[in-house]
Amino acid sequence: MQEDTDRDGDYVICLKDPGRGAHIRPKGQDVRTGEIVLRAGTIIRPPEIGMLATLGHAYVHVYQRPVVAILSTGDELVDLDEPVGEGKIICSNGYSLAAQVMDCGATPLSLGIASDDREDQREKISHGLRADVILTSGGVSVGKYDLVKDTLSQLGMRVKFWNVAMKPGKPLIFGTIGNKPVFGLPGNPTAAMISFEEFVRPALLKMMGHMNLFRPLIEATLAEDLNIISARLHLVRCKLFQKDGALLAVSTGSQSPGALRSMILADGLMIVPPSEKPFAAGYRIKVQLLHADSPLSPHSPYE
Repeated sequence: MQEDTDRDGDYVICLKDPGRGAHIRPKGQDVRTGEIVLRAGTIIRPPEIGMLATLGHAYVHVYQRPVVAILSTGDELVDLDEPVGEGKIICSNGYSLAAQVMDCGATPLSLGIASDDREDQREKISHGLRADVILTSGGVSVGKYDLVKDTLSQLGMRVKFWNVAMKPGKPLIFGTIGNKPVFGLPGNPTAAMISFEEFVRPALLKMMGHMNLFRPLIEATLAEDLNIISARLHLVRCKLFQKDGALLAVSTGSQSPGALRSMILADGLMIVPPSEKPFAAGYRIKVQLLHADSPLSPHSPYE
């Protein structure tokens, strides 16, 4: 290296013997013949782009990003730029679901809002048949105006299942129109988001060739009593914090299926199994992380 030399006129004085082979990059130093460089399912990031260029690959086969058509249903819904009259609420699902679709790498296609009318729903869902996946929210329960299940059936959907033993998110329907997956999610905002996490996200990742389809699972200790007695699996939004070297979990407050703030505060979802008795503080519970980079607070949110 120049730093280990001195110049004397037209001569170079080497002040240090670098040793044989120093500062020479031999063939095979990075990748050897026959070595697997990139496996199927690898996300193509800047380092992968650089390696492909280094190896002379101008083209590489990748999975297409699926287009997801999103429809919100309900007479009570208005969009952001519309007046919120009596009995009306702003439709947040269309935006949160589109953001979740983008977050896992797919492309959202908004179909807007459909009223509780079969013809309106059929027309708008028909526009979504050009997409790779159809995603609706609302209208899949058993009420008088829950028409989405029938509307989808009229469009040729073959129902694979309807209703799951999970809270929030019981009124969920899944089927196919041809070979196109169709998900009908609950209308409550948080129930829709959690249902997306558990069912839609893994399906989209699978379609894009990912190997890891599910959020990471960890174990934590309950920092409070959970008075949940149910025959259904409960997914409880929780905050994680550390105390005396232990990882603790505490709920984010109201677990109403419409409480969006509880999702903002959540690091993960406590997986509370069906039980005939409540869970006491100290119980070891599994938590599904919602964010890989969730910061763990050193203090309880109650302190």
